[in-house]
Amino acid sequence: MASKKYDVLLDADEWERRVFENKHKCINDWLRSKDSTNKSSSRRTLNSYSRTAARFFHEFFPEVHPSDVTVGDVEEYVLDLNDRDVAQNTKRRYIESLSAFYTWAMKRPRFEDITGNPAAVVLEEIPKKKRPRPETATWENGREIIRNIPDPRDKAAAILMAKTGARVREVLTVKESDLMLEDGFIRFTDRKGGHETVNPLDDESIQAIRRLQAISSDESEYLFTGIHGGRVKRERIRREIRRAAVKAGVMETEDEDRWHHKFTPHYYRTIFTSLMRNNGMPDHFTRYLRGDGDREVMDLYTKIPRDQVREEYIEIIKPLNLYGRADGGENR
Repeated sequence: MASKKYDVLLDADEWERRVFENKHKCINDWLRSKDSTNKSSSRRTLNSYSRTAARFFHEFFPEVHPSDVTVGDVEEYVLDLNDRDVAQNTKRRYIESLSAFYTWAMKRPRFEDITGNPAAVVLEEIPKKKRPRPETATWENGREIIRNIPDPRDKAAAILMAKTGARVREVLTVKESDLMLEDGFIRFTDRKGGHETVNPLDDESIQAIRRLQAISSDESEYLFTGIHGGRVKRERIRREIRRAAVKAGVMETEDEDRWHHKFTPHYYRTIFTSLMRNNGMPDHFTRYLRGDGDREVMDLYTKIPRDQVREEYIEIIKPLNLYGRADGGENR
């Protein structure tokens, strides 16, 4: 693991939040600066940045200072990634990390020996590859998978992913204090990039949460807790969704890895996005609810009453029909 190979620069309880030290002071200054401002980079992003920088400067070019890196060096690095069959978007993410450092350093006079961004040149030649929507990523498949999840805790996590578009990590870090069930909202405080969003919930999602609360006996601050009191791990949710997908006939086996034949928790995010956009939800609302909006989107969203957004959301979000209503209608 990287935690054994590299010294820790900025520590944290979770490995994914640790930032690893680099042999070059300018790299460490960049990582510390990003961590202190926290305007655009979460600790998980910095974890990735630090590991990419360590691999590049410690393993590939241990004798080369950042100021001496050339476009050819970055191209050589990409060729090595090609030889290892690294996916296109993963390669691009690695080069984006290096480019982010050079962009930052060039704006600081104290790094006068860094006069260019060799990674940016190569980055222009690595287009982001957009995969087509997986054939299994449909609302109907997602619904059947949820119906086949036996544990109420795991089921509630999947429901929130389906109904909010949140990532599995973002759902599992929800605290009891983040719930605004009387008003029909939930707060996600650990979204990618360090953002926080307040998302609307429909009656079915609220019912799932209340059922989970009714059977929970621990006093943890988190909504999703394991039998020993700690937070539920992402791998558990991934595993339970795979198992349920096989039971529902969506996947043939739990170890299915073909893009169009598997179903992962992230597919709920894909399904949610398509549902919102295909039914007329304003794009800046969708981007905010997904947690990937920039500051301009966040500012625009805050000017719109939450209840108005919730009304539009309720009109679009589909029911899973998991719980019957006394009046015979559908939960929304």
